Amino acid sequence: MKKYMFMIFMVLITGAFATTIYIPEDYATILEGILASEDGDEIIVSPGTYIENINFAGKAIILGSLFYTTQDTSYISQTIIDGNQDDSVVRFNSGEDSTSVLTGFTITNGHAYDGGGICCDHSSPSLVNVTITDNSAEEYGGGIYCSNSSPSLENVTIAENLAGENGGGISCNEGSSPSLANVTITYNSAEEYGGGIYCYFSSPVLVNVTITDNSADTGGGIYCEYSSPSLENVTITDNSADYRGGGIYCCYYSSPSLENVTISGNSAVDDGGGIYCCYYSSPSLANVTITGNSAEEEGGGIYCDSNSNPSLENVTITDNSADVDGGGIYCNSSSPSLVNVTIMDNSADVDGGGIYCNSSSPSLVNVTITGNSAVDDGGGIYCSNNSSPSLENVTITDNSGCGLYGSGGGINCNSSSPSLVNVTISGNSAVSSGGGISCFESSPSLMNVTITDNSADYYGGGIYCSNNSSPSLENVTITDNSAEYNGGGIYCNVLSSPSLENVTITNNSADYNGGGICCFLGSSPTLVNCIFWNNSPQEVEFLSNLDPNTITIAYSDIDGGEEGILTNNNGTIYWLDGNIDADPLFVDAEMGDYHLTEDSPCIDTGIAYFEYEGEVLVDLSEDEYWGIAPDMGAYEYGLVNTDELKIENVKCKINAYPNPFNPETNIVFELSSGSNVLIEIYNIKGQKVTTLVNGPFEAGSHKVTWNATDQSSGIYLLRFISAETSEMKKLILLK
Repeated sequence: MKKYMFMIFMVLITGAFATTIYIPEDYATILEGILASEDGDEIIVSPGTYIENINFAGKAIILGSLFYTTQDTSYISQTIIDGNQDDSVVRFNSGEDSTSVLTGFTITNGHAYDGGGICCDHSSPSLVNVTITDNSAEEYGGGIYCSNSSPSLENVTIAENLAGENGGGISCNEGSSPSLANVTITYNSAEEYGGGIYCYFSSPVLVNVTITDNSADTGGGIYCEYSSPSLENVTITDNSADYRGGGIYCCYYSSPSLENVTISGNSAVDDGGGIYCCYYSSPSLANVTITGNSAEEEGGGIYCDSNSNPSLENVTITDNSADVDGGGIYCNSSSPSLVNVTIMDNSADVDGGGIYCNSSSPSLVNVTITGNSAVDDGGGIYCSNNSSPSLENVTITDNSGCGLYGSGGGINCNSSSPSLVNVTISGNSAVSSGGGISCFESSPSLMNVTITDNSADYYGGGIYCSNNSSPSLENVTITDNSAEYNGGGIYCNVLSSPSLENVTITNNSADYNGGGICCFLGSSPTLVNCIFWNNSPQEVEFLSNLDPNTITIAYSDIDGGEEGILTNNNGTIYWLDGNIDADPLFVDAEMGDYHLTEDSPCIDTGIAYFEYEGEVLVDLSEDEYWGIAPDMGAYEYGLVNTDELKIENVKCKINAYPNPFNPETNIVFELSSGSNVLIEIYNIKGQKVTTLVNGPFEAGSHKVTWNATDQSSGIYLLRFISAETSEMKKLILLK
């Protein structure tokens, strides 16, 4: 209706002497009517089939069926312009702009070198309520061809058109950025690129568009090369590519923007069932669902290659599959950013059911990775070749590496060292090794991580370390994990030397050796400020054959003491100062609460600074612990008993990035209505450091920056209070 009113307005401003021409009453053909018209005229065409090829000849006219005067959509299918395979059905090649209007027709049976249905060359007409179907082009644009043109399409259907090369539905070439609103692009095909839409140095704008059942060799739905289209409220579904990019293909600095988009049921014979990104292409995705897509090679949901770093926020990636690697996301030399993303129930027939990383370091914040599976390694995440993803506030649960040699049910690290902060790894399983995490020649960093209820059929229910793997664990809880052979909590193999600081390992089990830690082939774990309690059959065990092992323990609570460590005469225990053997008195171990009660012997019995054989193993500032000394175990007693500052496991309306940070972090929050907001920063002792905000804010998104230049490294607590909520978030300052 808006477009209709615009047309009436345009007629009024062209002058009182505009003429209305009727076809076939005044002229037998549409082309004759156009030739006889002047700018501002209307040409009204009665129902029928008109076998001709027309050209607007640069005229600012309205060419419409009776739909234009009645708004009765039945006239669209009754009023047909048939190109008779002689040329484009309609041509705009004389600089036409939005005042040249085509409305209320079916455009069909055109055939041309470029633009079988409609050809736009240096022209930008308006196409309103038009059906473009069964047209073909020898090269570009079976339905519509645009060269240096940006036509406006509203309420248009583009169906069953064919391009011998590119752009089955629409071809956008050389600076063409058409505007599409309420458009359906369906069952079009291109023998090379872009079954639905082809973009080359072009950035069309799509709003309320459906792109479905299109096909091409590459880019079944959309093909982008040096192009960055904008998509809002768009559905891309059931498109297919014989090579790459079933839904969307992006290459050579193409970075489309997708908001409120659904990408589902698309397929690629090679890579990128949903989206394929290569050569510095970094699309932006917000509120996007990527589901049920498939690739016969890599990247069922998203494929990223060659420095392509897409940004994903509020995205769901679910039920996608790859016949090789990366069921949800595949990253090769690429580092996408994921914020508030769910990766669920994806599968890979080889590695990386959820995410596959090769020489890649994606950033994950507030991400859930659950129910994914890999036939071989890395049910949740697979990392290889110096991949160092960063994970913050991430939950990795119920994933599996299920093949004969499957390892890393939650995360598999192969020559890679990811960073994990505030991460939960639970309920994952591996047929071979590392139910929670598997490390091969890898040294990940874990801070404030919970590893629980994971299982491995062979080694390392919680963590498996092999071949010089030396992960660093700080404030980590490893509990209720199991292995059918060795290492219920941690298995260390072949010169692996994990470093554990303030770690709790309890209630883990192995059917044979080392319920807490099992060491083999010259492995040398180090424990400071740790609790090992109620693991079975032993807290720590060295396997009896081959290279001897060592373990270094200081200021830790070990069930059974030094005598409870079984060396099998194949290694050395360095039992240093401050160790105890006393019930740690957890709050409720049966319910999984491993905080310390007020009578726990582990309170204030750790050490803030510890150096051994020239290596600093612990170096904590006073604001990183409560009381006269750090506690043993993963949880500081004073913090969790300060009710005002207790951190709950809730879905925060606030976020901070980067985190860890140095020296600034951005605090962002969302208000559904206007409210007074209080933001305060506390140290780990509960002492207020600063008040960042205390005043009114309007509804919407807001950002506040905290510069901590004058603060020491450590853990801080952000307290957020508004009329809607009161929440806490942990901040980590690393200098």
